[in-house]
Amino acid sequence: MSDWKKTLEHLFSEEYRQRSVQRQEERKGKLRAKKFIAEVVEPAFEEIADALGDYGRDAEVLTSKNKAIIRVIYQGKEEFYFAVTMQPYQERKFMFPVLPIRDDEGKLYRAVIHLKETKERQVEHDVTNYTRAELIETFLFYYRRHFEWRH
Repeated sequence: MSDWKKTLEHLFSEEYRQRSVQRQEERKGKLRAKKFIAEVVEPAFEEIADALGDYGRDAEVLTSKNKAIIRVIYQGKEEFYFAVTMQPYQERKFMFPVLPIRDDEGKLYRAVIHLKETKERQVEHDVTNYTRAELIETFLFYYRRHFEWRH
């Protein structure tokens, strides 16, 4: 079976469904924009930053209420910039809805990745319901892609 067929099979598997239900229950009613940055994104970035030190890279993690940034520094220069920003959005009805993240006033947000290459640009990669591990994997996907283009 090809890789994409395995992915599709997994998408409709009982294991995937149960994981999705568990994730929804964990987040239902208690996940807020600040909390997502503080409890998911920032710890993921700190974990990445610690590991990059083993490979001769320094990493700087910056956070605010609605944004977290990790800057990878190599030989004194910014090598890679990766940020997760909370952006307001209108709730829509989808077959597989994304669980919304709300601020303290109840406004809806989604977590979106930003990369900086020649200039900061938004990558339409929504990470709203990601776990710390999934966010780390996403960082590595873009960092590897950056490496392949630049090195």
